[in-house]
Amino acid sequence: MKNQMRKLLLLIYILPTQFFSQESPIEEYLTKVEHLDHKGCVKSIFVEDAKFDKNEEKIDYLSKTYKVIYDNRGRIRKQLIYWKDLQNPFKITTYDTLNRVSKVEINRDDGNGEILIPYFRDDLKDPDSIKTFSLEMKERRKYINYFKNGLVIRRDLFENDTLRYYTLFEYDSNNHLSKELNINTKDGFGVINKLGNSTTKYLNKNDSTLYNYREVGDTIIIDRERHKGLVVTEKSYENDDVIINIEKQTSTARGFTFQTRTNFKWKDSTKIEYKYYKDKDDLKSYTNTYIYEDKIISEWMNYIGQPEQQDVTDIKTTFDNKGNWISKTFIRNNVVVEEIRRTIDYCEKLH
Repeated sequence: MKNQMRKLLLLIYILPTQFFSQESPIEEYLTKVEHLDHKGCVKSIFVEDAKFDKNEEKIDYLSKTYKVIYDNRGRIRKQLIYWKDLQNPFKITTYDTLNRVSKVEINRDDGNGEILIPYFRDDLKDPDSIKTFSLEMKERRKYINYFKNGLVIRRDLFENDTLRYYTLFEYDSNNHLSKELNINTKDGFGVINKLGNSTTKYLNKNDSTLYNYREVGDTIIIDRERHKGLVVTEKSYENDDVIINIEKQTSTARGFTFQTRTNFKWKDSTKIEYKYYKDKDDLKSYTNTYIYEDKIISEWMNYIGQPEQQDVTDIKTTFDNKGNWISKTFIRNNVVVEEIRRTIDYCEKLH
C-alpha cells in the first residue's frame, strides 16, 4: 500500500421508500457471518455467538450458530446456518470455485422450505437465470437476466410462468450503471382490496433510479436519485495508518444534515462516531464507541449539556496453540453480555 491518501469516494443519493437494486436476488437469501479471521490452513470454523440479557439469560433471536467449510485453497465452499437443531442446518449455502453462490437450501420448521439455484454461463458473475423451488423441486419463481457486452440490461421476474415485473438497466460510456427502470406488468405487484363481491387491484407505481458518475480531482462522485426526501452522502478514504468512512444524512425538506456517522479503522482499534443534530450545526446528541482488542468503551450524551455517560465492556480472549482465538467473553458491569466460541478444524499436515 502506498503511503498516500487513496482516491476519495463520495456517494450522494436520495433514499427511496421502496428499494429495487441491481444486486442479484440471491442476496436476499444469504446470511451474514462474522468471526472468520484465522491463521494457517483450516478445513472449517464452527461459531457459536450467544448474546445474553442483564440476567445472563440467552437471547435466542440475537444469537447465531453457523459453520463455514473451506476447500484446500482457502475458498469458502459451504456455509451452514443452524437454529434449534445442531444436527440439521436451517440453511445451507454452497459456493462454486469462482466464489459464486451455486445453491441455497432453506429448511423451515413448518416444512415450507425453499431451494434457490442460479444458472451461470461461463465465468460471468451474474447468472443467466435464478430459480426457486419447493423442497419437492416444484418451481415457484424465476428471474431471467438479459445481457449485452457482459452487462445485465434487463431482468424479468416470473411466478407460475407469469411475468410479474421487469427491470431495465442502462449504462454510460464507461459501463457505469446510469438508470434502473422498474416496470410492473398487468399481473404485477400491488394492493388488492376486496369490498363485497368486488375486488380491486392497485398496481405499485413504476419507478426509476438515476445515477451520475463524475470525477473532481481525486474525488469520485456518484449521484443516485429516486425520490426527493433524504440525501445520504458517503465518503471513504484510506492511507497506511487508517481507513475512514463518513456518512451524512440530510433532509432536503428541512435543509440541514441531521445525522452523521464516522468510522475510523486503525490496525489495532476502531472508533465509531454518531452525531445527531436538531438544526443546522446545532448538535443534539452523540455516541462514540472505541473498540480495542481487550475492551469496548462507549461514551454518549442524550442531550447536549447533560453529563456524558460511559460504559466499558471487557473482552477476555482465549487462543489455541496455532495462535487463533477460540473464545471471546464480553463482560459489562460484571455481567456476561456476549460469548463467542469457535471450533477450528485444521488441515492435515502433508508428510
